[in-house]
Amino acid sequence: MKYLKAEQLKFKRTIFNKLIVIAPFLTAVFAWLVGGFYGFQYMTFYWWYAFLLPGTIAILCFLSHQKEERAGNYYSIFSMPINLKRFEFAKAIILIEKLVIAGILLAVFSSISNIISPTLAVYSIGHGFVGSSGLIIASIWQIPICLFLARKAGMFLSIIGNTLLGILSPIMFGKTMFAWICPYCWGAKFAEMYMGIRSNGTFLGEILYSWKASLPIVLSALLFILLSFLDARSFSKREGR
Repeated sequence: MKYLKAEQLKFKRTIFNKLIVIAPFLTAVFAWLVGGFYGFQYMTFYWWYAFLLPGTIAILCFLSHQKEERAGNYYSIFSMPINLKRFEFAKAIILIEKLVIAGILLAVFSSISNIISPTLAVYSIGHGFVGSSGLIIASIWQIPICLFLARKAGMFLSIIGNTLLGILSPIMFGKTMFAWICPYCWGAKFAEMYMGIRSNGTFLGEILYSWKASLPIVLSALLFILLSFLDARSFSKREGR
């Protein structure tokens, strides 16, 4: 718990917290410009998982790394008697918390259709909130990878690489058997099965919920645990350097 509180304090009044508001807001604006009244809701969620969410995750992870680097290249962390694995895992948990907040804000923005033009809304408010949360959980496995890349490869590779993979993978593999073994496709699979959004951004016209929609969420959570363990172990090895 003390590690979580420490991480929370680090990002108080920083651009880190502003980004979790800016990213979903820009997503909603783009969706409005592209989809208009009818397409606003499903385009909001499509633009989110297909374009802005991978980049947002990578940027937040890099900002988290940059905060420690600017404070002395982790010297203060390595010089303290703390559990480095727990420290790194706490960082990942805080990032999940921030992404969940961003997802809630996205659902709030998408719910504007339910108020302004309820006849053109394709999702109920509850369905939108569950769908937005599901997209976040289906993507949390990216956090330990981006934290690792931020430390090892710097800003360019971690942000550009994760963003491009997040954009291109659903387009290339979304309709193939490889979609289930390519983690970058899991958000698209969830969106299709729970929200009726194809990987190319078109709406199915109806929402055919399937129990399989929970599979990307379960797979992402399991992969997050595995990758977080590996990332935390890698981070703890820096202590002796």
